[in-house]
Amino acid sequence: MSGIQKVIKLSDMTYGEWIIYNDRIPVYHVDVLDGSVSGNQINDLLKTKKETIESILEKINKDKNVRLSLGSRPFLELTKEEKHVELELPPLPEGWLKNIA
Repeated sequence: MSGIQKVIKLSDMTYGEWIIYNDRIPVYHVDVLDGSVSGNQINDLLKTKKETIESILEKINKDKNVRLSLGSRPFLELTKEEKHVELELPPLPEGWLKNIA
């Protein structure tokens, strides 16, 4: 048991979107269909099957010395409370994606 954890979930109808964490704190929202420059760059890498979202984050972590991840869900989850919240998270910085591929 690790105690109470707050988990952010995207809608079940979400496609091509991820919440990116830095040290378990949500910091970025990636949406490959939103038309943003970074979203388009990631979409191109994923469509050509050169990269996965995990490999993109690994390369950014190594290059920028950060600890980005997709977060991890607990093996066993008991929901105590669930509520809808709106988060305004920025996309990944465009410059971070330039040297990937």
